[in-house]
Amino acid sequence: MSTRPAIENLLPLPAAPSIHGLSRLLLRLETWLNAKACARALYRMDDRALSDIALSRSDVERVNATVRLPD
Repeated sequence: MSTRPAIENLLPLPAAPSIHGLSRLLLRLETWLNAKACARALYRMDDRALSDIALSRSDVERVNATVRLPD
């Protein structure tokens, strides 16, 4: 009877991709998608609706230009 299989069960598992790193990546992606959705919603508003929330069309353009994938 060989003892090798019993010893192999005691060895640490090979390194797997970090779940923590994957969740961090997914949270960054979610943040970016939310920012893009907000930027699109502002862009679809007419000038009157924008003035109700104290924004102008140039403010919306500036927001749309700054939305990018977070570092």
